[in-house]
Amino acid sequence: MEEDNAKFKAQQKDKDLALIKAAFENGKIEKMSDLEKLSSTKIAALTGINQGRYGSKLFHPEKFTPSEIIRISIVLDVDESYIMKVIKKQLMRTELERVNKNRIKYYSKKT
Repeated sequence: MEEDNAKFKAQQKDKDLALIKAAFENGKIEKMSDLEKLSSTKIAALTGINQGRYGSKLFHPEKFTPSEIIRISIVLDVDESYIMKVIKKQLMRTELERVNKNRIKYYSKKT
């Protein structure tokens, strides 16, 4: 009975991670911060990333190291390119805004 209960709990854990994997593969994860509501404590524990730092990096994905991204992909059993695609999309938006702001500042000084 106890063994069955342990197996059930293990299956539930795997189901949570499988749902997150599917969300990445189907493009439902648009920002890394979307993961905050989806088993973030479990992912942090399984990847060995401090919970507080993991939560912070979800809102500042440029701070994830390549090895952390690989560990997350291993935990979720998803190709790391899906995670990188989400991070890149976020960074492109932020960096484009930064470049445009600097461009305006630069060219306004030239006139």
